[in-house]
Amino acid sequence: MKGKLFRLLLPSASGRLSAECIISGYLIKRTFLFIFINIIMGSIFSQSTDIDYEKFKLGDTKHILVGMDLSPDQRFIAVSGNQSFPLYIYDWSKREIAEEFDVGNWYAGSSVRYSSRGKYLLIQQLFYIDLSINKDREVNFEVINTETGKVVKRFENYHALTFTTDEKYIISLTAEEVAYWNMSSAKKEKSFTVNHASNGVAISPDGKSIAVSYHPSEEELEDIPNLRQDKKALKAALKYKQLIAVYDAENFEKKYVVDELYDIVYKLDYSPDGKTLFCLQIPHLKAQANINQRQTYISVIDGVTGEPSRKGFTCSTPYEPDFKLSHDGKLFGLVAQSPRFVELHIYNFET
Repeated sequence: MKGKLFRLLLPSASGRLSAECIISGYLIKRTFLFIFINIIMGSIFSQSTDIDYEKFKLGDTKHILVGMDLSPDQRFIAVSGNQSFPLYIYDWSKREIAEEFDVGNWYAGSSVRYSSRGKYLLIQQLFYIDLSINKDREVNFEVINTETGKVVKRFENYHALTFTTDEKYIISLTAEEVAYWNMSSAKKEKSFTVNHASNGVAISPDGKSIAVSYHPSEEELEDIPNLRQDKKALKAALKYKQLIAVYDAENFEKKYVVDELYDIVYKLDYSPDGKTLFCLQIPHLKAQANINQRQTYISVIDGVTGEPSRKGFTCSTPYEPDFKLSHDGKLFGLVAQSPRFVELHIYNFET
């Protein structure tokens, strides 16, 4: 599919910045709008509507760009392309490419995410066609040192990875194993097992709790009164629903299970302050009313108590959409697919 011309308007502190990139609507997966959420949320809402912009291009690149993230110090933009093009580190204050890293080399490109302090990048393989519909996702990952551009560790056929806040470890989920990998040695130090684990793993910013999604057992579901009394609902929940358990990161003992049934969980993510745990879930096609329009839900969970919130967000996408909370925690951005275009929806997080 040919790329669409997509203009990114990115206001800087001086109110003058934009970018013009070629982006494929079919390839836009999880991360290219991170830069919108980081910069626009941080500045456009604090300025008047009469804002001047200028355009910048990412060097002489003419290929399709598919992944983007803003560094924690908000100085650099990491941008990945498809068809084995390099990953660019763009200094947007100087309007120049600072580094080019030969990493990933996946035909459809990769999503991009910085670690909390910006020392590492986590890139995740993307596909032209989303291969994880209705089932657990297994993809390839690479961890990149942003100072050297070298690959620290490759992970093949993993469900999810996430950095600890201190950047000492990256935590992986594959099959039923949750493991800690030392970033200095690139070796696995410790691990524990979560029976019937699915796709989601997240560690709280204080490093004390690990949330993991998993497929429930019949015994667990029978403890839910309305399911125990409805065998048909019990059978459907066993087939199409998942649960989230939170473990003690020190001794790996289970703290609690979130008191809510979820659809297929594809991502878990704590907010920077640890007060919120986000759960990206997508119903199995046989469990949703309209099979022609794939609905995605972002559920909100209290990150401290595990209490499910009635607050949540939804959108229609044929893939796993990207989402992010602004730095000040006031705004929430979510990618959506309209009949014609990819869109970014920005919400007041509180309301």
